[in-house]
Amino acid sequence: MGDRDGLRRKAQAAPDIAAGAGGSFTTAVQEMFGSLAHRYDSFNHWASLGLDYGWRRAAIRSLQLSADASVLDVATGTGDLALTASRRARQTAGLDFSPQMIEIAAHKAKSRNAGGVYFQVARAEQVPYMDDSFHGATSAFAMRNVKPMLDEVLAEMFRVLRPGGRVAILEFSRPPVAPIRWAHGLYVCSIMPRIGRWLAGSSEPFEYLHRSIEEWLSPEEFVERLRAAGFAEVGYQRLAMGTVALHSGRKEE
Repeated sequence: MGDRDGLRRKAQAAPDIAAGAGGSFTTAVQEMFGSLAHRYDSFNHWASLGLDYGWRRAAIRSLQLSADASVLDVATGTGDLALTASRRARQTAGLDFSPQMIEIAAHKAKSRNAGGVYFQVARAEQVPYMDDSFHGATSAFAMRNVKPMLDEVLAEMFRVLRPGGRVAILEFSRPPVAPIRWAHGLYVCSIMPRIGRWLAGSSEPFEYLHRSIEEWLSPEEFVERLRAAGFAEVGYQRLAMGTVALHSGRKEE
């Protein structure tokens, strides 16, 4: 009971609430995900009804990787997208600024005997790799959480890509069809926080999830941000009846 109460106290300062009170959005994101790390995978699989596996596979396919490719996964969380990439790439690096998340990611890689996968604690807007280092760059459901420094994050992803390399970014989206949008809003606003309270002991991070989706860019707007970062051949594909968008782009040679 004490551990659950402690988790609830930590999770109450959601990033948007912390920022609205004059605090640090970035620090609040880090603390929130650190407190959720041990339940993060369970929530993702429950909340997505298991569809998250297919979304990650679609993202990696869109990179059009060769067998000797290298991939960087930005804001990797517990490493699921990086581990998916490792099945197609020779070398994969995942970074996240939550030490708790990286610890879990590294443990998963070791337990699965995943070779050529490396995880480290680092910030998405300060990627610790040289220019033109990777054939592919990915991120899953993290762009909303770096929104205050979104342009810097995209610029870093562009910088570390080799010419000809591709980017694949998964992010939540508001469905364009009204009945689906209403049902999805009800699910995210009412049902997901209940699942979150059951799994993680607090509903606030998942109420933040709903607010962040509502305030996030449309797929068309995000495509323009990718274009502004220097990417060519930008576009997006709607998944799961429009509740998720897979964004893509290419660094010209």
